[in-house]
Amino acid sequence: MPNATVPTITAPGTSAIPGTITALGSISTRQLGLLTRSQCLEHLSRRRLEHRLATRTLVPVRPGVYRVNGAPGSWHQEQLAACLAAGPPAVASFRAAAALWELPGFPPGALELTVPRPRVVRLDGVVAHQSQVWGPDHVTRHRGVPVTSPARTICDLSAVASMTIVSRALDDALRRGLTTIQQVDRVFAPMAHRGRHRGRVIRALIEQRSGGFDPGESPAEERIVRWLTEAGLPRPVQQHRVTVGDRILRLDAAYPDLRIAIEYDGWDAHRTRTRFDSDRARGNELEIRGWMVLRFTSASTCREVVEATTAARRSRSGMLRSTPPDVGLSQHAGEGAWTPANVLRSTPPDVGGSRHAGDQAMQSAPSRTRSSA
Repeated sequence: MPNATVPTITAPGTSAIPGTITALGSISTRQLGLLTRSQCLEHLSRRRLEHRLATRTLVPVRPGVYRVNGAPGSWHQEQLAACLAAGPPAVASFRAAAALWELPGFPPGALELTVPRPRVVRLDGVVAHQSQVWGPDHVTRHRGVPVTSPARTICDLSAVASMTIVSRALDDALRRGLTTIQQVDRVFAPMAHRGRHRGRVIRALIEQRSGGFDPGESPAEERIVRWLTEAGLPRPVQQHRVTVGDRILRLDAAYPDLRIAIEYDGWDAHRTRTRFDSDRARGNELEIRGWMVLRFTSASTCREVVEATTAARRSRSGMLRSTPPDVGLSQHAGEGAWTPANVLRSTPPDVGGSRHAGDQAMQSAPSRTRSSA
């Protein structure tokens, strides 16, 4: 790990050279317990280096790369060793970069790197790529390892993973602030002509996320959206904002034209009494203003989400066709249009609002409002 303590580099039977040991110790600490041959020879004679190798103070792990004996091993260390063996400016890339950035669907395991073309790298157990596109927007360092930037990593993944997996990784990167759609677009521009499949995937992902797109607050929200779109339903608007008085409510997802709100109630975020009460009040405010609120949890299955949302859309679409123009979801009515008062004003004289209707009037109006909610 980056902050792991690295053992001393003094070999048995030799006297320590304070300046040398300090310099090499500092380098190996930054490099997860690793040193290159050239780094060692800047501070040690060849004889002293060979002695440390013979006494296993330094252990070869790749050609020209050594691990300080006793330094804890890790996948991060193996990936860095591959980059050091390839030499600068080699960087971790593709699936290895995704694992370093902890993007969903890419656990640590693969060793993968990219070098500038026409350089060729061959290392056992390492997938090596070449690229003509390089620059500050494309490479960086993370946890001590040279790696492609989050934006470049997303672009690279589009060549080796399905659109669904890349979409999930992109939304996770956006949610965590690792990159922005603008950065992905800028990084992809010089790569656009390299690979038709990659171009189609990235262009589609950018287009889907333009115009104020919000990736949501949790992967569960994105999972619900993915279920709906994969079932053939229109993609709902994520983190849709609704103005209620002087407040702005954010819905996890919504079909604003039908006033259908989709909320994911995660246990961690909603288990306190305060949050529970707030959610109930929030739901009431939305329903009073004509929104149908669909609530799902971690126990909700894909089938349940799709069937409930499909039924809600069908119900609301039918209601739109039967609702008078001056009531409900008229584009000119604004957020407060669908209210009990508006419904009463539009109710025929023999149903609601008439003094002679008696109990029938009191029952009919609320019933119609409920079906609208």
